[in-house]
Amino acid sequence: MSRHELPAKRPGTSVVIGWDNPMMTFFAQVFDEQAEEGTDPVLLWIGTRHGEVTRREDLAKPLTPFAELTAPQLEQLRADRAADLDRGPSPLQRFGSLFGRETP
Repeated sequence: MSRHELPAKRPGTSVVIGWDNPMMTFFAQVFDEQAEEGTDPVLLWIGTRHGEVTRREDLAKPLTPFAELTAPQLEQLRADRAADLDRGPSPLQRFGSLFGRETP
């Protein structure tokens, strides 16, 4: 699993992207660091389901209000995925991913 912080467009927010190998998805998370108690600090979280975001470019549009996804960052995501795919998920991760898949 990889995790990279991006410079946020809006003060008081944090933006994270990465590759989750057990879930076989890219992900993006945006948090409001100044959220009042009792309110949800999560502004955006994509890539929570198995195979949800298979193309790194698909993170760019949802992130637009919060951060810019640059070509070097996209390349880093490609490299992260390639590195993890070479070693593949462990047997335990493969077993666990069976429960994360949606059924028709």
